[in-house]
Order: sequence, then structure tokens, then C-alpha cells
Amino acid sequence: MTQAATESLSAVQERALGALRRDGIAVLRFGELFDEVLWAEAQRDIAPFVAASEEAAKAMGDRPSGKEEVIFRRFFDKASTEEPELSIDSPWLRIAASDQLLGIVNAYRETTTRLFYVDNWYTPAYPGAQERVASQRWHRDPEHEHVVKLFVYLSDVDEGAGPFEYVRSSTGGGRYGQLWRWGGSSDDWYPPTEELEAAVAEEDRLVLSGSAGTVVLCDTGGFHRGGFARARPRVLAVATYLQPGLKGKYGRSRFAVDFGGREHELSRPVRAALV
Repeated sequence: MTQAATESLSAVQERALGALRRDGIAVLRFGELFDEVLWAEAQRDIAPFVAASEEAAKAMGDRPSGKEEVIFRRFFDKASTEEPELSIDSPWLRIAASDQLLGIVNAYRETTTRLFYVDNWYTPAYPGAQERVASQRWHRDPEHEHVVKLFVYLSDVDEGAGPFEYVRSSTGGGRYGQLWRWGGSSDDWYPPTEELEAAVAEEDRLVLSGSAGTVVLCDTGGFHRGGFARARPRVLAVATYLQPGLKGKYGRSRFAVDFGGREHELSRPVRAALV
């Protein structure tokens, strides 16, 4: 990423980039990056999925029976065997693969990143849940040491809805980067909660409660957790950005794009993120 590229960032993008570099996480409002029209389109598009998820949640007990019941995924439902295809006009690509967000992510990673994963999540509430499971526990993500993820709150998320939580400065090279370092044994992906929290100052354990329209960009090579919803459901849009050139299952995007013959209309960073 050249100096000229970072100099072209807006004040909002610069603020987010500074927070990512300092803390590994940046919090914005949807309206700082996008207009009300796109927000309304996103809410309309996700409404049928939310309604179906609410019905499915009624059939669940008061606690999950396994990790697959912790999150309902729209495009990557466990019953689906097909790779999802998203239109270039989809609000989710217009958000995740936007110049507004890619400008921040690419400047942080100092390379042109690729959009690896896009989905909508519905986290049902389980009043009887006693223990955190799977991604509800502190962990580092495995895709890359500095994988960047996007979370857009599409519902109000308070403590009862399982807000995203993050350990500030826990990425590689950060203040807590040496704790259960990224790339260690599989036992290090999910360290004991009590040991991790004893090693981290309370003020560095961030709880990202927020109203609908909260946007979280973070390096999830750092410690994070979320989705321990016990009072209210949580609705999110999620995206993952990876550097090019990775091998194996992280070497290609998990979705296809219907460009409708309009690739030429896209900026270079957007084409690189999607092709």
C-alpha cells in the first residue's frame, strides 16, 4: 500500500485505520460510511431470513444442543451443499466490497485484500445457557495471523444479546500478542477463560454493545468472542478479508459473484476483492 493510497483516505477512514493499528479494532456508525438508502435495502433484504430464523428458534429449547445451533447462517446453512452466489447489486457486497471499507482494510493490511466470506447471522437467545461454547469462548481465528473481519449490527445488541467482545492489542506484535500466540498448537486457539482474563487488564477487554447500525472492523487474529445471547437475539452481517496468495481452503472465496457483465464499472480494489 503506497503512501499516496493512504493519503486519499477520508477523515472517517483515517480514524478507523488509526484505531485498527493501535488496538486491533475500530468501531463506526453505518451512516459514516453509507447512505440511508443502502441501510433500508439491507434491512428489507434480510427481513425474510430474520422471520424464518425467529420461527426456527421457537422450536429450540432454552439452551443449544451443539455449536451449530449457536448461530443460524443465511448463506452457509449447514443443510446447504451449494456455493452461494451473490449479485453485484446485493446490499451485502455493496457494503463489504465497498471502496469505503476496502480503503480501511487494505491500508491496514498494506496490500489489496480479497473478500473471502460474506454472510448474515441470526443468534438465537438461550435463557438457560450456562456455559459458552465454540466462538462464544475467547479465541483467535485461524485463517491468517491478521485476518480482518467486519460485523454490522442489524439489530440493537446489548449485554443480553451476546455482543462482540475483544481483547485490545492482542494481535501479533501487540501488548497481549504473546499470550497463546497465533499459529501455536490447536490447544491455544481456545485458551482457558480464567487464565486469559487474569492476564489481561479489565479495561482492555472491550464489550461492543451497540444499537443497530454499529459497524465493527477488527483483526480477529486477536482474541475475541461473542454471541452468548441469553435474553434477546442478535442479527449481524459478517464479512472476512484475507490477503491474496493463501493456500488450501483459504485460497479461494467461499461464494461466487454474479457480475452481470459490469466488472468494468468497479474500482480496482473492488475487482481485486471479488475476482
